Amino acid sequence: MRGAKAVIAALLCVSFDKTISIRASFIAGVTGAALLAGCASAQTVALTNATVIDGSGASMQRGVTIVVEGGRIRDMGASAQAPSGATVIDLTGKYVVPGIINGHGHVGPAPRDPQLRQYALYGVTTTTSMYYDQDDIQQFKAAQKAGDLRGARILTVMYRFMSEPFRPGSEAKTPEEARAKVDEIVAKGADMVKVWIDAQGGRYPKLTPEFTAAVMDQATKHNKIKMAHIVELEDAERIVDQGVNILAHNVRDKDIPDEFIATLKQKNVSVISTLAREEAMFTFGDGPNGPAFINEPLFQNALSPERLVALRTTKHAEQAVDPMRPTYQRMFETDKRNVKRLLDAGIRLGFGTDSGGEPNRFFLQGWFEHHQMELLRDAGLSPMQIIQTFSKNNSEMLGIDKDFGTLAQGKAADLLVLTKNPLDDITNMRSLEVVYLGGKRFE
Repeated sequence: MRGAKAVIAALLCVSFDKTISIRASFIAGVTGAALLAGCASAQTVALTNATVIDGSGASMQRGVTIVVEGGRIRDMGASAQAPSGATVIDLTGKYVVPGIINGHGHVGPAPRDPQLRQYALYGVTTTTSMYYDQDDIQQFKAAQKAGDLRGARILTVMYRFMSEPFRPGSEAKTPEEARAKVDEIVAKGADMVKVWIDAQGGRYPKLTPEFTAAVMDQATKHNKIKMAHIVELEDAERIVDQGVNILAHNVRDKDIPDEFIATLKQKNVSVISTLAREEAMFTFGDGPNGPAFINEPLFQNALSPERLVALRTTKHAEQAVDPMRPTYQRMFETDKRNVKRLLDAGIRLGFGTDSGGEPNRFFLQGWFEHHQMELLRDAGLSPMQIIQTFSKNNSEMLGIDKDFGTLAQGKAADLLVLTKNPLDDITNMRSLEVVYLGGKRFE
């Protein structure tokens, strides 16, 4: 992201450990605050002459001033004025969009901080952790809430209900044990409750309908958002009938029938697209050394030179001869068709990637989010629709839209400053110059 170093300036209240880094010379940086506490409260900043895309779907606004105080947007608009004593930053020729909310990500294995930092460096201001978090997650989130942020905010499922042989995940065996486990993870700070229904080509048993029904019912009693990992239409139909709120992946074994789309709409179920994940199941085996994008600086900044070598050799060879490769390619194309059908039908389409997690997946945090935007474009979404998926749509389906997701007076000052117009080309999201999270800037 060219010219970023020239933008590094004041506004830093927190000094980050310089030993934690990714080679992200293309980004000036980000700071953040979960509920906008800490030193941001002592500072008023006015971002003037900005061109704003607020994430709501409304038309782009030019000549906007954004007044940030206490980590929130105190005022915003063409008529807004910089208060006396405010730090004024002129954004003439720059574009401002909401921070990226990743509705399906992974943070782990430990440590968390470098992963959340990498997300933030790429413009992800909030991410979900969709597998397993240690019991200290409550304390970690409380520290974020108090302003101790070293990267993106985190929302967690705490624990993912799975079938054998996965551990953790398969300790509960009966519906009664499932209910008790829901009670336990809610007490430990779970923001959402997730079940994982996937036989992975017949290799593993699926969670039974009785088990998933118990999880859904107990999560409902706790007023928690309910999510499900699904691949096949029949499993999606089952869990929707049982009251799930979010499908954490799209159906990709067959084209979604009109009847099921109508059911999704009737029950107000959201669907997260994770096309970047589906493509990554086969694309590293392309060509003689992998896909062309692995030569791009944006990609290479997200991993070490040693890991890049492993990707080009070991991972490439593994995927090139994987007998499942044609199946993964077919499922990816089906997923793309289903994404567009859902959008055209008015289903709330969320933005996710499945980034992070087990390192040998090479689901690179931060880069995957920018690549997901390209794949949504290829599926037929407009730049404005793509921006809405990672802002308005995700905030609504995750239940955080009161404070996050769109840029408006009173909401969190989570915003990205770009040097190019993303409505001209969604890849202009890569012209990221500065990321403000909770009104602060992170280096």
